[in-house]
Amino acid sequence: RDPTWETAVMGTTSRGAWSEGSDGDSCVYRERLWPSPVVVLVALGLATLVGVAYGGAYGAGLGWLVGGALAAALLVLLIVTSPLIRVDNRVIRAGRARLPLQVVGGVTGLTTAEMQHQRRHIDPRCYLMLRAWSTRTGALITVEDARDPHPQWLISTRHPDHFVAAVTSARESARATHLP
Repeated sequence: RDPTWETAVMGTTSRGAWSEGSDGDSCVYRERLWPSPVVVLVALGLATLVGVAYGGAYGAGLGWLVGGALAAALLVLLIVTSPLIRVDNRVIRAGRARLPLQVVGGVTGLTTAEMQHQRRHIDPRCYLMLRAWSTRTGALITVEDARDPHPQWLISTRHPDHFVAAVTSARESARATHLP
């Protein structure tokens, strides 16, 4: 890690110099990409089929137990793996990845057709956080840091227009705050 770069990009706040992996103080946009109802129904259907199969082979009691346990495990898995998209006064957070606002270039909201096109033709070095089972719209973020291995981010979001507006206002505010 280069502390000089971190301080130059993120500046200092009342909490001191920015450190890798820390979010900002004020959230501007927040969205969790929950699975769609269809995905939940498919998971419950799968658990039901397994429960019926075990019930037929080993008795109804075990079938109910296995089906219920599998349904609960699948629901927990779907909830735990639902990524969070967050924009605050320092970073864009998509899942576990964070992008400092100071290095964000352009941000564009994408329709379903545009997302399909981007997924097929995007630079392989780009950071992807796609959840097609949750939403088919998204946003494309350009990174203006030559040292970053990802020149762009392509992320899923249900509200691309709100996301773009939040990133644009937070980026302008962050640049105005952190400029010498």
